Amino acid sequence: MRPQKLFFTIIIAVIVALPANAGFLSFPLLPGEPMIRVGLMTNVASVTITTPDTQLVARSPDEPERFLATNRVTVSARAYRPDQIEQYIFEIQNIASSAEADEIAKDVREATGETAIASIDTATNTWRVWIGEPLDSKEEADAFKVKLAENGFPDVAVRTEKRTVVSPDAVALSQQVRTAGRSQVRSLIRPTGSSAPTAASADDIVPGLREVIVNGASEEAKYGSLKAVSFGSFDEQANPVRLNGKAYRGKIEVFVNARGSLTVVNVVPLEEYLLGVVPSELSLPALEAQKAQAVAARTYAVANINGFATQGFDVRPDVWSQVYKGVSIETAMGTRAVRETAGMIATHGGKPIMAYYTSTCGGRTEHSENVFDHGEPYLRGVECSLEGRRHFEPFMLRTARVPAKLRDEANLELVRLMSMLAVNGFSLTANQMSDEWFEDPPTAGEISNWMNNLAGRFGKTFPNVTANMAKPVELAALLSSFIYTPGAPDTLMSDSDVNYHLAFDDAGEIPLNRRAEIAMLMRDGYFTLRPDLTLQPNRPFSRGKMLRLIRQVLEKQKWMPQLQSGTTRPSADGKLVLRVGRTDRPLAVRPDVFLFRQFGADMYPVKEAALVGGEEVRYQTDASGAVWYLEIIPTTTPTVAENASPFTNWRETLSAGAVQQRLSRYVRGIGTLYDVNVKTRGYSRRATEIEIIGSNGVKTLKGGRIRSALRLREQLFVIDKRYSGDRVTSYTFTGRGWGHGVGMCQYGAFGLAKMGVKFDDIIRHYYTGVEVTKAY
Repeated sequence: MRPQKLFFTIIIAVIVALPANAGFLSFPLLPGEPMIRVGLMTNVASVTITTPDTQLVARSPDEPERFLATNRVTVSARAYRPDQIEQYIFEIQNIASSAEADEIAKDVREATGETAIASIDTATNTWRVWIGEPLDSKEEADAFKVKLAENGFPDVAVRTEKRTVVSPDAVALSQQVRTAGRSQVRSLIRPTGSSAPTAASADDIVPGLREVIVNGASEEAKYGSLKAVSFGSFDEQANPVRLNGKAYRGKIEVFVNARGSLTVVNVVPLEEYLLGVVPSELSLPALEAQKAQAVAARTYAVANINGFATQGFDVRPDVWSQVYKGVSIETAMGTRAVRETAGMIATHGGKPIMAYYTSTCGGRTEHSENVFDHGEPYLRGVECSLEGRRHFEPFMLRTARVPAKLRDEANLELVRLMSMLAVNGFSLTANQMSDEWFEDPPTAGEISNWMNNLAGRFGKTFPNVTANMAKPVELAALLSSFIYTPGAPDTLMSDSDVNYHLAFDDAGEIPLNRRAEIAMLMRDGYFTLRPDLTLQPNRPFSRGKMLRLIRQVLEKQKWMPQLQSGTTRPSADGKLVLRVGRTDRPLAVRPDVFLFRQFGADMYPVKEAALVGGEEVRYQTDASGAVWYLEIIPTTTPTVAENASPFTNWRETLSAGAVQQRLSRYVRGIGTLYDVNVKTRGYSRRATEIEIIGSNGVKTLKGGRIRSALRLREQLFVIDKRYSGDRVTSYTFTGRGWGHGVGMCQYGAFGLAKMGVKFDDIIRHYYTGVEVTKAY
């Protein structure tokens, strides 16, 4: 069971007792799950607190719960107003002398047993005798007057007097304010020990005290208090309380601050707080990444208890601490991540670390001292990727085929051609293509298969083929019968035309009955010569020559296989994943896929290739839809784990005036800005010091102030300058990443999780030398 009624006496008391720079807690020291105080608002005049439950329940230190009999209240602050009470005072007036007054006082004491004191009335210069203690009600006063008359004093006068009564809460709050040092809390957060009025005077009270004013529809919901007031639902788990319509787990506490306005704090168990942090900080759909975020966020919260102690809370709900959006942001995956890592934090040397994290680190994180001016052994710069090949292993596609072994660069395109033809029915007999294989003539079986494929496309009967069919003189007749109308070459080509197109060195060796066919095939670009300007009509074409010829036929007939294209997402489970609109389309890849990857300008056959996402691909599938042929054009975007981030690369151009205006808020006395240069860079190549050259000399700016001053997404950048004469007119910052760049990279964690890395290893990757510890 979580402690709910003790948070005022324990947690809030710690805020006053500990300084703002209280050190880390040593472990194991947490007896259970701590409460976290989130400063939702720090300067508001009023707030509305509601619940979907039957009624709100209010609590203050040292007081029983108040059931407010309403599910909506407005809370504001006003100046403290001490109670004014009317008292009845009894006296015998207009006594002539002191002696007579003393005598009457003595008689009263003896007759009634009440106190009686003689004193002078300066207004009338006569004496009077005060009898008994002042009474608070008319009924008591009338009865006391009758009693005095019965005892022989019928002439007693009853005088009324207004009296200011200071509450013990006001006295206690004044004492708290006097002793609280720099604390800005101006509501009582410690028990007073009494609720009875006190005789303290106004001089005992600190000026300017203000009350928390609660105002609701019921009488129970109309009151003021000098104490902090927390509001919860009758059933907090089922019906979280709402602040200005927004639901939060735990309780909403309201107190007065040093400005006289209200501070509003969500007091919530740490695990429930994380339900509103994890999806706010990292909503990317990878459970292990969200679990790493849960550990980092939990660690940060524990390490920052009392982080804003002087203001009365631990953390803020924004980027100055951790983004926290309450119940509305909660997700099933985020909740699961919190539950499955319950109580786990990152520690170094037995203490919780300062678990900084950043959205997009730009490929490398940075040493903390280069950004925040304080070094931590666990906040070291690291690569946002796994080591070596291990980083690409989850994205790897592989083929059982043996890549071609080539020396002749010209044969690269033949490997692609043969591979493409092979997936379209053309026979490939080699286990491994090579220069020698392309230089040799095709076998009779290969020629038969290749020509039958062409015959089928032309709608011709399959020819009878022998090994001699590879000779140009034999091949010309067959191709002419496929391509041209019977008799067309001889009919349509004159002797002059034939001689014109056969004007090469060994044209005389072509038989007369084949000259017109070969001339027309030459004219139409199907046949080509050898490098020595000969055809060698009786020498068989090599496989390479035959394949180029087949390509010519297919291209001219517009029968060349058309490849599909797309842009990849990171491959998973050996599948090609394509981005189609806003969805991912996975495609199975055959074990014997023809696999090509571009290096430089050329495609090379490869045994394996990693698809990290962003690659352009061309591919063909088999009848079952599996990829059989695949060409990969590498991505130009970063390949680190964070590459899913939209902030991996950025560019911003600023005029010289805009740069000077921004820098001047952080660096005084620049004068006229002449130039800005990066002076030093850190481990990650971030700018860790810049040089600012102005008319008043050279100044520098260091660390995270560089990013803040220039208002850039990151300080991992290079600078390009545009000049007019010798003056810089504009600066273009080309950079990577978004955030301060220290600690865990959130998009990197997502990438590592997609690669199969578990949450604790993600934590250890980004935080050097830490352990994941069960703190409670």
